[in-house]
Order: sequence, then C-alpha cells, then structure tokens
Amino acid sequence: MLIDIIRKAFSPTNPIRLFWHWIWGVEAKLRYGNPSRKLKVIGITGTNGKTTTSNLIARILEENGETVALATTINFQLGKKKWDNLTKMTSLGRGGIQKFLKQAVKAKCNYAVIEVSSHALVQSRVLGVDFDAAVLTNITQDHLDFHGSMEEYRRAKEILFKKLAKNNKPESIAILPAEDAATPYFAKIPDIGITTFGVSEGDFHAENLQVRENTQHFEVVGGEKKFAIETQLLGNFNVANILAATALCLDLGVKPSVITKAFQKIQPLPGRLEAVNAGQPFRVIVDYAHTPDALEKLLRTFRAVTSGKVWIVFGATGDRDRRKRPIMGDILDKLADEIVITTDDSFTEDRQQIIDEVLAGVHRKAGEGLTVNIDRKAAVTHALMQAQAGDTVLLAGKGCEQFQVIGHTKIPWDDRVVAAEILRRRFAKTPPKAKLHKHRRNRGGKQSKNR
Repeated sequence: MLIDIIRKAFSPTNPIRLFWHWIWGVEAKLRYGNPSRKLKVIGITGTNGKTTTSNLIARILEENGETVALATTINFQLGKKKWDNLTKMTSLGRGGIQKFLKQAVKAKCNYAVIEVSSHALVQSRVLGVDFDAAVLTNITQDHLDFHGSMEEYRRAKEILFKKLAKNNKPESIAILPAEDAATPYFAKIPDIGITTFGVSEGDFHAENLQVRENTQHFEVVGGEKKFAIETQLLGNFNVANILAATALCLDLGVKPSVITKAFQKIQPLPGRLEAVNAGQPFRVIVDYAHTPDALEKLLRTFRAVTSGKVWIVFGATGDRDRRKRPIMGDILDKLADEIVITTDDSFTEDRQQIIDEVLAGVHRKAGEGLTVNIDRKAAVTHALMQAQAGDTVLLAGKGCEQFQVIGHTKIPWDDRVVAAEILRRRFAKTPPKAKLHKHRRNRGGKQSKNR
C-alpha cells in the first residue's frame, strides 16, 4: 500500500509525510461535512491527566443534563452508549475523529469531549475541527522521540489553542495550568479567553485540602465562588485534574452545586489509581504512569500513606522516547523501597535493551531492593507474593490496557486481572479462573501508546 511505502521512506515528521496526513485531514473534513459546527467541542491536551480530565468534564456535563460524546485513550461514549478504546491510540487517525463527531451529531449529542495528543495535532488529525474550548493539563517530558525537543513538543500542544483562536464559534475558552512553566507561552496566543487553575495558584485553586484513606476533601476557590468538593480520586495530581475540569465547566455556565453533586458520584477511572482487592492485607494499585512526572507523582502519593514498603513493578515502552528511561529509573531508585523492572509493550525493540536503559538510572544492586524479570507475569507475581501487611504494590505503565504488544503480536494481558488471580491464589483456597481477550495478531502496523 502507498501508506506503507511512505512510512518506510520518510520519518514521522518529514514534511512529505506530514503533507500526506494533511491530505487525509482535508478529505475527512469534506467527507463528513464538518460536524463540529453542530456541536460544542472541547479538546483536552497535555502530558498527563488528559484521560481523567476528559472523563470528569463529561460526567459534570451529564450531571448538568447534557448529552455527551467522549473519546479518550481508554474509552468512547456516544450518549448512553459506552465502550472501551482498544486501539491503543489516544486520538483516532485517518479521519477517525471527524467520523466520531459525525456519529455524535447523529446520536443527538450537544457536547463532544476529545482527548487530543501532540501527535494528532502535528499530523492534522483534528484539521477542520472547530473547538469551543481547550484545556492544557500540564507539559512534562514525553514523546521526544517524535518531537525532538521540549520546545517542539510544547509548540505541538500550542496548535490546539491557535485553532481555538480561529474557531468561528461564539466562544473560545482556554483553561491553562497556572503552576506549569509552559503556560506563559500559551497565554501569549491572541483571541482566546484564558482561565487558570492550580492546586495552590490560579484563578481557581484548592484550599483546606484534607486527605483521608479513600477520599480527599477541599474547597474550590475562585473569584466570588467558594464551594466544597469531596472525591474518591486521590493525589495532588487529581486535585489538579478536578480543578481543570471544574474551571472549564464553570466557564461553560455549570453551577457549583451541580459540580459538587457530580463528584459525589464519580468513581476512579479504570487503570488510573485503580485498587485491586482480593482480601490481601496490603494495598495493590494499577496505574497508567509511564512518564517521569507521572511516576514521581504516583510514588510520592503512596509513599505518604504507606506504613510499610512501597513496591513498584514497571517497564518502559519500546519504540518510544529512550531518553526518559534512565530518568524514570532514577525516580524509582529514589522513591521506591522495592523495584521490580520488567517489560511493558516492547513493540519492535529488544526487551532486554529497554530494561538495561531503565537500569542505567537505578543505583542499587540486584537483591538489594531490586529485582529484574523480563516476563511481566513473573515480575507481578514476585511483588504480590512477597508483599507484606502495610505495604503498597504499584503496577505501573499499562493501566487498564487489555493487551501486551511484543513485536507485532498482541498478547492478552490485563494487570488488574493478573493481579487478582495471583492474590486469590495466595489468599484464597479456590481461585476462580480469570478471562482474558482472545489472542490477536496485530495487522495494522505499529500500535500507539498515548498518541
């Protein structure tokens, strides 16, 4: 096929290849009739927190009586119809976003909440989408294999807000993180209405934060508004996600009482700080953290509430930014008591090489709080069989993903299912058999992670 020839001949950011993506974007806009003009479209971008913030916005809008379409890394929604995202892509390609928006119009949705990756912005996947609002969660190191530098990565994110300024719509709401070093660059973009948020600083920020074992309580403060939030979403990073979603919804005219009521109902998302409970006397958490910033926040969150040891099972993703691997190894070394290095999705890279590059940042020897096992199931088994009362075991990197990709083969896998199996085997007499998806062969070329 022509697309395969182009992929082999040109790098992902080669102008010829980007022009090819632009053609796809124009074709999709024409084919589907620019459906975004019939919707209020909200785009969420950033390094971490996009999926959570997108889902929070959707739940608040639903509580406000709106009919919502939602497209994120983990889930899709058209009104009451909901299903998992098994594409391993954050933003759909080849006209997929325009097609989804067309379906949203057909489903009589009035809002569409879309997670927008930096790859999607550079590759014209949202060409012709008129956004009413855009949210930036944060910018930290990721995807430098594609963008080359943090400056280019930031510029890719800026595309969404420049589109917002030219949206041909009555509103252009921009929600920016006050505590992020990148925000001043975004604030220079003309013709957008800016509202900022932050845990400590911003137009909307948190006060009187109280952390309990399974909930957080704080007050949202901004302008003349001050109201309480109680949530099951833990960690300061989730306070930031909540504030981002809240700031946007307030700007859209949603009342504080509706927002408070929504958060009383919102449950933690699949694979985002998701607990696995099988009667064990220690905490087991599955999380998608796969960047330096996300790993550090994950470890610090549970370091503060763990009386015993903090364990982490982690493997870096293949065919992605290699520069962040030793950085993540160093973070594990500084913040975890027991490190278990293993495999994530290796794609076409050698698994042992990926592990070695993570280990370059770890400054301890095997057997001294460090275990290495290339087999992810064996690595998870080791941590869950060794953990004791009061410990926390973090299974990081894959979240709720239901496959592991080795080479071009998709192997059924789910950290949550595997962990539950192991825990039942250790703590129960008759463990039930867990079900995984059938084995599939990937016939669509490389899979994407957080793209």
